[in-house]
Amino acid sequence: MADTSDLLGLTISISSTTLLLAGVAGLMPRLVGDEPNAVAGIRTKATMSSAEAWRSAHRVAQPILRWTVWTGVAGLGIQTAIGLVAGFASVTSAVAAVIVCAATFIILIYAALKGNAAAKAMERRPGDTSRF
Repeated sequence: MADTSDLLGLTISISSTTLLLAGVAGLMPRLVGDEPNAVAGIRTKATMSSAEAWRSAHRVAQPILRWTVWTGVAGLGIQTAIGLVAGFASVTSAVAAVIVCAATFIILIYAALKGNAAAKAMERRPGDTSRF
């Protein structure tokens, strides 16, 4: 059986990760800019191919990034309620932390995949010679 201090540490570290993921998702639309950059954004071969692909990818990803933030915030709220009822050092609270973090991470990855797909779709447009 896991020690309660181990469970509390797990819950706190996973909850912190969720908060970080939600924060990144919330700040990304403000940090990416209109041109590909070396610091923030969906950085794939397709999105870095042109400024237009970069903007398209981030325009498509932005609503999904909002869902990432809301999932993290709502999940942390539910997790806090579970912690208040069952105890933050309980198995239930630790499992809730893992589920919330995983859901937030999955939605963040989904936003990146959708953005990358939008940038790739721009590469396949027939008759487009602006990047050559």
